[in-house]
Amino acid sequence: MSFLTIVFKNLLRRRTRSLLTIAGIAIGIAAVVALTSIAWGFEKSWEQAYRARGTDLVVTKITSQSPMPAPFNEKFAADLLKLPRVKEVSGLLTDLISIEDAPTTLVFGWALDSFLWDHLKVVKGRKPSGDDEKAVVIGTVAADMLRKSIGAKIHIEADEFTICGIFESTALVENGAVIMSLRQLQRVTENTGKVNFLNVKLEPGSTQEQVESLRKTIKERFAGFNAFTSSEVAQSNTAIQAAKGMSWATSLIALIVGAVGVTNTMLMSVFERIHEIGILLAIGWRRSRIVRMILYESMALSFLGGLAGVALGFVAIKVIQTTPMIHGKIEGEISAALFGLAILVALALGVFGGLYPAVRGSRLSPTAALRYE
Repeated sequence: MSFLTIVFKNLLRRRTRSLLTIAGIAIGIAAVVALTSIAWGFEKSWEQAYRARGTDLVVTKITSQSPMPAPFNEKFAADLLKLPRVKEVSGLLTDLISIEDAPTTLVFGWALDSFLWDHLKVVKGRKPSGDDEKAVVIGTVAADMLRKSIGAKIHIEADEFTICGIFESTALVENGAVIMSLRQLQRVTENTGKVNFLNVKLEPGSTQEQVESLRKTIKERFAGFNAFTSSEVAQSNTAIQAAKGMSWATSLIALIVGAVGVTNTMLMSVFERIHEIGILLAIGWRRSRIVRMILYESMALSFLGGLAGVALGFVAIKVIQTTPMIHGKIEGEISAALFGLAILVALALGVFGGLYPAVRGSRLSPTAALRYE
């Protein structure tokens, strides 16, 4: 009988207990998979938005700890245009607003002559014709979520707008958003003359060294501001940081519960097999081999629980993405990296959960173990 055969036979002796332990681990791993996937997807959706717009740098205030940076004077854009390698600067206002029956919806205010509109594909209707027109365009996902079509009225804050167009974007976060002229959103939110992001497009052929030099100049010359690349602005967003922190905190609680379950299962297994362990030690098994046997059993339980947890987590992601709060804003990141992370966490759970029982079992005295009642 091989060593691994002994390991799996031991697990099958108490099938119900093993299945309950696997279920506990699966729940913990599912929490890791689902929450991490949503956090990664949140970050990726914002990266896609900036890349789709052709934005090289995003300039914003770094003093605010709210999900959306504090608005500042839009005239700051003219100062940026004077810097070397800067081709275009477009100010925009972004806010999270509850629209009618829908929960928080992203609303963008863009200057109508901005390059930000270039990547959008208007599939129905048109974009607003002027700053005085009380009209908006909405993404395909937002149109479905709000159940609106061309010509329908939409209430934003205390004002009413007409939907003049429906668009598609390569960025999911924009497909679930509402876009209007910058002047209209400034008026509605009482932020006249203010923006909270400046999207900077550099001259073609700008090197990485020139980009870094420009970022340094912006930080030194304009107190309270910083320039980020598309990936960095997502990583520095406090909402994304909070989502990541909450996902790991929640996952950690679930994993601790799973680790306790593994430890309990393996301890019970050791106590039930004291005679058997004593015989193995008496016939020449080394204590290190006893440790490996129990750890392998623990890791096997965790590995199976990890596989079940990954499957459960992927199902949970699909369900979460259909909720009104998430639908059209975030798409969970499902990748080989996430699968690998989940399995590694599961195996680590098996090692930590089985270590104490393994050491406890290996320290048994063969004589005492054989006499144990």
